[in-house]
Amino acid sequence: MDEALHTATASAPATGSGTSLGAAASEARDKAEAASRQAQPAIAAPAIAPLRGRTSLSGRLLLLTLMFAMLAEVLIYLPSAARFRIDYFTARIELANQAALALLAAPDAMLSEELEDELLRGVGARLVAMRRDNTRALMLSDRRELPMLGPPIDLRNWMWWEAMSDAAMTLIGEVDPFVRVVGPSPRSPDALIEVVLPSEPLVRAMRDFSSRIFWVSLAISLFTASLVYLSLQWLLVRPMQRLTHSIVGFRAAPEDARQIIKPSSRSDELGLAERELQMMQQELRQALTQRQRLAQLGIAVSKINHDLRNMLASAQLVSDRLEESDDPTVRQAAPRLVDSLDRAITLCTQILRYGKAEEPAPKPEPVPLHEFCDDVAAALGINHAPGTLWKNRVPEGLVIRADPAQFYRLMSNLMRNAVQAMPQGGEIRVNAAVLENQVAIEIADTGSGLSEAARAHLFEAFRGGARRGGTGLGLAIARELVRGHGGELELARTGPVGTTFRILLPHSEGGED
Repeated sequence: MDEALHTATASAPATGSGTSLGAAASEARDKAEAASRQAQPAIAAPAIAPLRGRTSLSGRLLLLTLMFAMLAEVLIYLPSAARFRIDYFTARIELANQAALALLAAPDAMLSEELEDELLRGVGARLVAMRRDNTRALMLSDRRELPMLGPPIDLRNWMWWEAMSDAAMTLIGEVDPFVRVVGPSPRSPDALIEVVLPSEPLVRAMRDFSSRIFWVSLAISLFTASLVYLSLQWLLVRPMQRLTHSIVGFRAAPEDARQIIKPSSRSDELGLAERELQMMQQELRQALTQRQRLAQLGIAVSKINHDLRNMLASAQLVSDRLEESDDPTVRQAAPRLVDSLDRAITLCTQILRYGKAEEPAPKPEPVPLHEFCDDVAAALGINHAPGTLWKNRVPEGLVIRADPAQFYRLMSNLMRNAVQAMPQGGEIRVNAAVLENQVAIEIADTGSGLSEAARAHLFEAFRGGARRGGTGLGLAIARELVRGHGGELELARTGPVGTTFRILLPHSEGGED
């Protein structure tokens, strides 16, 4: 029998009233009441105010749309500015060509100084010349001295990246006071027109162009951003806000059925999210209701257990006296009564122990497995029970690391189940082997095997009883203890020739984890 059973049976005769048993039950009842309080939903908890003091999803969406639209306009602006600069020069070449034609049409190709100045002002240049057949002829000039000029800008062959770079430098860099431009004559392709232009009007014109582009781009960006914002707000943000409000409201009051979202008829991902959220909320609400009922049931069971164990303790005292009776019939029936009382006390102990919130963390230490199994078998009376053959096939010297108290409960539960599976007697075997980084321990019996119904819920408390009248607590507790050690408990095989349970525990050389 396990440690709790020893405590219960030992303390009953000593107290005469089951005081220590009642104290244990009272402690378990207090824990059950605490668990019930924890199970109550946080109805009064305030809902999280979403996005308070932070940028909302809608605001971020609008800001990002504006930024991306402006970025697109910036990428468009540079080629546009380069194109404007080239068009500005082309227009001056055309005006210079017209001025040159006017000069050629004059008698003796001579004009007055006033008319030359008027033509240059119309062109916006300081000098106009024409080249033909590699001969350069000065046509018009304002007769003022020009500074040293750099290389000419040739409109016949220019690269777009150079044009964008020159346009940017014109706007933000230092430029020469004058610029020399060469381009083909619009009327005579074999003739070239050369003009010298002041840079200030060009810079002023490009800045005016940039200002117009900026405001037009800003208006386009605002209009586009508004359309995108309204579309996404209607299609995405509002459904997301609806999901968020449902989640926050459900968290604040999960017992309120009105907080469960009602999915729309959308067939996209958001519609799927709404339907899945509804299912999750319904399942969580059902689980919460079940948890509350189980907590209330746990309190009731702990109270019943408290009174029942006191009664059993008193009955156990009476049964001990019956064994001393002179009546042979009474003496013969007394052991059965004692066994029945022991089983009832064990059941109450297991129920109270299972009702705890969780098992304490194991404190592993080296355990010689062969000797440990013999000790458990001796405590349960297996190795001396009539009709039961005990075989300990664990290799001597095999050491594992486990919590001795918890491992004792684990092995005693499994061995006791093996004894109960063989009411007519049989053989119980314990084997162990090291498999790489695991130790496999098998507890086998020669009983009639487990039924299909028992295998279906084998490790579930109150559902997985392998025998009639069993609660399934022994196997449920055993698996919980094994998993607490980082291992696993499984049904290796079962059938008419017997049942074998396998324990898998972490192991390394020397029994160190």
